[in-house]
Amino acid sequence: MQLKLKVRDTSPPIWRRVLVPSSMRLDQLHQVIQYSFGWYDAHPHQFELDGVSYGATDSENLSDLEESTVCLGHLPWSRRAILDYVYDFGDYWEVRIELEQVLFDDGGDLPRCIGGRRMAPREDSGGPLGWAMVIEALKDPNHPDLAEYREWLLLREGEQFDAALFDKQQINEMFDYAR
Repeated sequence: MQLKLKVRDTSPPIWRRVLVPSSMRLDQLHQVIQYSFGWYDAHPHQFELDGVSYGATDSENLSDLEESTVCLGHLPWSRRAILDYVYDFGDYWEVRIELEQVLFDDGGDLPRCIGGRRMAPREDSGGPLGWAMVIEALKDPNHPDLAEYREWLLLREGEQFDAALFDKQQINEMFDYAR
């Protein structure tokens, strides 16, 4: 299955395109999303499709169904169906998951990232608005929080920050490591 993972409320858009097997369970898709955006799985999450929620039973969230019992290929995908994924209910990162196409035996190891745009938002950055504020602060050499943000992002002296960077190879190396 070819899926597009788009972080909502980001401008310019931040997204990833991944190939995954239709037999992948939602708990495994959760890990794919975490690796795709460089997050650390430090917060609760939940999926939702057509008013039905899917989550982990050990989570404080009450979900309709246990995510580890549901395969992507068994979801009630329709032409306009969007699987929503929320991560970190404080920062509220919402990822829209769109089924772009169903492929047959692409011959490669899965999951695999085949495209994307922009650097992933840093975990615990305050959600889409907080991340946008960090990016703007890094552009202003006189911003009062500039040094703090540079340290938080592990930027060395003189190193430039580029939110437009996207590293597909790094994501695929994470997938390879997890296989």
